[in-house]
Amino acid sequence: MSSFFEQVQVVLAQAPVNDVISWPSGVLLLASVLYAALGNSPDRLWEIEPAAGIFLFAGLPLISITAMNRVNWVANACHFVSGIRTAFGKYNFWMRADEIGQPTRDEALWKATRRLNCVSWDARPEVPMHVVRWTVTAAGFVRPIPRADPPIAMPVPQITPKLSHPSARDFLLFAATDYHVFRETLVQVYSGDILVFSTEGMPASAVIDVDSEQEALPVVIAQMVRRPRAQSPHGRGTDPTEVNMENIDFDAPACAIDFHSYASEASKVRASIRELAHAYYVVTQYIKRTALERPGYVPEEIARIEVGQTLWVAILGGVVFDHGRLTIQNLPGRRTPSVPSSAYLERVDAVLEVLQPYANTPAFFDQVFSDGMNTHAALPFLLAGILGQAIICYFLSVGTSAGVFTSVLLANSLFSGRLNDWHSLYWGKTGQTLEPGMKMRVPGSKDLMCIATFNRTSPRQGDLRQGLLLNLVGLVSAICGAVFQQETRTALNFGPRTSTRPWVVYTSITLCAGTSALVALAIIVQQLKSKTWSDTDELPTRWALYSTLPASVAVSALGLYFQMTNQAHLWPVLDAIAWISGIPLGMIENGRMIPGDDNILHLLLLNRWIMGAVASSIGSTLV
Repeated sequence: MSSFFEQVQVVLAQAPVNDVISWPSGVLLLASVLYAALGNSPDRLWEIEPAAGIFLFAGLPLISITAMNRVNWVANACHFVSGIRTAFGKYNFWMRADEIGQPTRDEALWKATRRLNCVSWDARPEVPMHVVRWTVTAAGFVRPIPRADPPIAMPVPQITPKLSHPSARDFLLFAATDYHVFRETLVQVYSGDILVFSTEGMPASAVIDVDSEQEALPVVIAQMVRRPRAQSPHGRGTDPTEVNMENIDFDAPACAIDFHSYASEASKVRASIRELAHAYYVVTQYIKRTALERPGYVPEEIARIEVGQTLWVAILGGVVFDHGRLTIQNLPGRRTPSVPSSAYLERVDAVLEVLQPYANTPAFFDQVFSDGMNTHAALPFLLAGILGQAIICYFLSVGTSAGVFTSVLLANSLFSGRLNDWHSLYWGKTGQTLEPGMKMRVPGSKDLMCIATFNRTSPRQGDLRQGLLLNLVGLVSAICGAVFQQETRTALNFGPRTSTRPWVVYTSITLCAGTSALVALAIIVQQLKSKTWSDTDELPTRWALYSTLPASVAVSALGLYFQMTNQAHLWPVLDAIAWISGIPLGMIENGRMIPGDDNILHLLLLNRWIMGAVASSIGSTLV
């Protein structure tokens, strides 16, 4: 008995070495393709699909598919994106933000300001107020105690606008004056030789009482100087600083507003000193008008800017619509309105209802945060990923029977979720790094309820997929490997290259045609029972079939013809068909999985992998 178990152990230990690597290259390749395609979910297969990566470089292609506007699938997320076509479904629910008019945005902003306050009041600030330099107004604002210096002539005319309810952008800029600010930094603002504002002894996050935009100018200048250098061209960090207003251009960009310190420049919104001063004045006057009406009003309490709540007032009011994207998800119930404005207001009401127990309390700040981006630290992984992709694709073409398409697919499968591509510069190294933006959790869980970002591309959820850069590098490397195959094998003393047996080619062709037949059978069975083939809801599924099945039939037929007529040198035609046929799929949902039956989608993607295997097996018959 012991001898039997010893023999079993020897067999188990030797089987992978003695059997697998002795397989003919065509059989080993076909087995690898089947293993990779069958052993992964459809989402994973589409993440590593090279054709999908083309659209991940710059976001959704700006195309108009009229029928997509009428599709009405079940949605678990709501994405409001400016300037991008409408499409919504099981995985994505897109709505053009420009379809949400200003009255709707105003109503949403009004709803947000009714629930969320821009300031809180505290009689005991974190940093004790310097009572010699500051005094507290009835509204809780702080005001510098006048000095003995004579009044100064400000460098710009005083303009007091007609007071109205602040806009969402006003709230954003108001929050920006205290966002990423080093509150302990001493800044003194001069006009000529006269000191007009100083932060000495100023309570942290205090609201400065200003009666005009003119008075707000030195306040916002001081706050911009107290910001990190990456956040403002005036930023000086933590160094005590003196700044002269006469040397500042009030209309030049002074603040790069984002929801994370490392956002790319394209994902930021810029504002000038004059714009910041206008927003600061308008919002402070709004707070002053409503402060005395608040319940539990206590004189002498100091008003503190609540950056987080102010940002979400602006976000729910639609501030990201013109430049970015807002995602609302994981809320109970189903989306019912088909009109974008109604859908948006419904989502805002749902978010505010969930937040009601946490609004205007310290618990609110446990629900919101900002993260998702990593910049310079990810650069080495970008370089390693490019180099590794080039090496792997090159030697797959040199040492195996893999064609160009198959080489890139297999290399992508090795890198997916590990070493990533262009997006690694700003979106981190691995799939655990969330997409960038300001986040809000579903209270009581770790699920995200809202994501706001000034980046207008599609949402990035889960593992990062391979983008254009990595796929192009793999494509070029695989082509070079095919061109210099013999020279490389000779230089590295590879063993003699053996051609793939004809039965492997015919097996690949049979599997390709057979998978197509299975897809067609699945569709026929499903439609005979549900009779929904012509429904608008099935449009993406029809697109997937129209782009895959004819290409698969063409690859099977041409592959058989090339094999029987000894024209294996034409195998790149088959590879090109496999690659190009994936582009319509990527155009439907920007490379994300289309809403449809997972079984059918899995068969479709398996069919695409086998199309690449047909091209590879025919090309490897050449010695």
